[in-house]
Parts: sequence; C-alpha cells; structure tokens
Amino acid sequence: MQNDEILIVQNYLRETFSNDEIQIRKSDSDINLCNIFISNISVGNILRDEDPDDDEISYSLNIPISLSSDNEMTHSQYLTKLFNNDNIILSGRGSIDDSQEVYLKQDNDEEYIGIIYKDDSASFSFTMSILDFDL
Repeated sequence: MQNDEILIVQNYLRETFSNDEIQIRKSDSDINLCNIFISNISVGNILRDEDPDDDEISYSLNIPISLSSDNEMTHSQYLTKLFNNDNIILSGRGSIDDSQEVYLKQDNDEEYIGIIYKDDSASFSFTMSILDFDL
C-alpha cells in the first residue's frame, strides 16, 4: 500500500470508529499488507486486494480476538474496549452459531461493518471489508 492510500484508509477507520488513535503502518514483509495499531498497540492487519478484471481495490481488516476461558469479557465488550467506542453492537446470525454480525449505532440507525467468526475452538476474528467506494 502506498502512503497516500494508507492515510485514506486510516482516516476512514478513524472516522468510522470515532477513534483518532487508530494507525496503519506498513509491513516489512508484504507490500499489500499493513499492520493496525490502536494507541500504539498492534491489534491486527489490513490486506489490500486488487481485482484486475473489475479494476477495483478493496481492503480486508482482520483482528484476532483471544479471550481466555477465565476472562468474562464478551466479544462486544472486547470490541467496545479495543476501539474505545460504545456504539458497537453484535447480533446473532439466525441458525449460524459460529459467527456474529457487527454493527455501529449511528444516530438512530445501525450500520453493518463486519463479522466476528470462530477460527477454532478457542479463538475468533473480527473481519471488516472496506470497498473503494466506501473511501
């Protein structure tokens, strides 16, 4: 990702989560992969994906969630604390029990932003897709 592109995505995430502590930093290993930091703590990564057929670019944010069995924090509480945003809401997905949809409450509306899904028996991930027209 180029510097100007990083700033655009970073500003989008800061505005979306109302959190100026979100930073995106380049990865040393992959030009399409960046690291996400909140308050200077590494929390996940973001991958740039370019579709040459449609000439579109999208970004995939991935934040692992590891809550120990003795931790009583819910996924909703974890994301609320991580992003320092009380407007994060999780919702079930009907008969699908290995994931939850993530929404942000804005004014009197709820906007879908991503999903938490189970990686294995003990870990989960929050994923969020950012399309070029979102920016």
